[in-house]
Amino acid sequence: MSTYRMQRVNEQVKRELSSLIRQLLPVEDYGLISVTEVSVAKDLKTAQVYISTVGVGAGSQQVERVLASLGRARRYLQHELSRKVIIKYTPHLTFKWDDGIERGQHIVEVLESLDP
Repeated sequence: MSTYRMQRVNEQVKRELSSLIRQLLPVEDYGLISVTEVSVAKDLKTAQVYISTVGVGAGSQQVERVLASLGRARRYLQHELSRKVIIKYTPHLTFKWDDGIERGQHIVEVLESLDP
């Protein structure tokens, strides 16, 4: 499958999953959950879904709670995804924590702490 087509598939899956997760996990209980990246395998059978939450650190219990909730809702999300994104296979979803925002914030803090 071409690289351009895979980018389109990744973006479509990301868009639909973001919408489904927003409906499934309320902001009041779980914080603002963001799907930062989706990487669907070339054979379309698996997908890595990277998520982040606003204001929650990577080592906190809130992150574990969000990942556990998404793991429990995986079958439902896959089913709904199969209805919204028409591709040959519905990928098996694996949720992973994306700590890129925290790493970026840490780098900014280090740079600001340096003497000019």
